[in-house]
Amino acid sequence: MLKKDSMILGIVIGIVLPVVGYFSLTWLNEFISETIFNRPPVFRESTIEVISIFLNVFPFRYYMLKAQLDYTGRGILLVTFLVGLYYFFHYLD
Repeated sequence: MLKKDSMILGIVIGIVLPVVGYFSLTWLNEFISETIFNRPPVFRESTIEVISIFLNVFPFRYYMLKAQLDYTGRGILLVTFLVGLYYFFHYLD
């Protein structure tokens, strides 16, 4: 299923991976900071968002270079670009 060359598959991967990464990193940040060290969370919200956007680099690289599935890679890149623009304009002061 993940070997299909489809723009829709790339868009789905590009959306799901950062969302799962964001919630995982948020939970991990709060769990480690508050439970283990008894202090406020170390990473700010914006840092976690950038890291979760960056997670799209790994499947993008795989689909473009290893698997040679260009349309799937383009879908991932499209979502990454749009989320990156949203992040930029959201935190622009």
